[in-house]
Amino acid sequence: MRPDTLRVLLLSAACTLTACPSPTPSVPDAGTPPPADSGTPPEVTRSSRNNLRFKGPERLALDFATALSLPVEQVCNELGQYPCTTSVHTVALGGVEPYGLGFYEPLPFTGVTTPIAVDRVALAACGQRVTLDLTTPSTAVIFGGIELDAQGRLANREGEPVKNAITALYQRALLRDPTEAEVGTWVQLATGIESTGSTTPGRDWMKAACFAVLSSAESVFF
Repeated sequence: MRPDTLRVLLLSAACTLTACPSPTPSVPDAGTPPPADSGTPPEVTRSSRNNLRFKGPERLALDFATALSLPVEQVCNELGQYPCTTSVHTVALGGVEPYGLGFYEPLPFTGVTTPIAVDRVALAACGQRVTLDLTTPSTAVIFGGIELDAQGRLANREGEPVKNAITALYQRALLRDPTEAEVGTWVQLATGIESTGSTTPGRDWMKAACFAVLSSAESVFF
């Protein structure tokens, strides 16, 4: 028996034994009722259907690439050759793999490895963007103008370049401006990273802030 056929049979048997849920049919959703009228108009329109959906491999890679101004094929590659979203983590990210694994339909739910795969892709993409911005600061997309001191720390974590970088991340990845509290959180993160003894705390802060925004629920669902 071929290995791929055996895997499909084992998966079918596992689903039978564990009563894998089937997709829930789409039904109209009245949505969350609006709050009592306070006299102030809402800033955004409420969703008419409370129906969050995971983006999936292709859309996730494209959105990450767009947010960080990277070619899609450079977002994440295993061993520098195999695209993470279309060759390595395809099924975990909700895609199909008919030829190698016999998956002709996407799984109706995300698996335990899905968050790991998302983190892998986001971290790889952020690493690419940080390296490019630090190597060629004149063409930096997000982290331009941020100076590092002799210890590799942010020279001025309260400065405008740092705040501009945080704003750029939110605008490009989440299509909104960050709140003051969110800006303060990421500024404070720099202090926490420096206390870990990192030899490149400024670079690590850039990667961490980028990763946290890209891998957030607001980023990976729509």
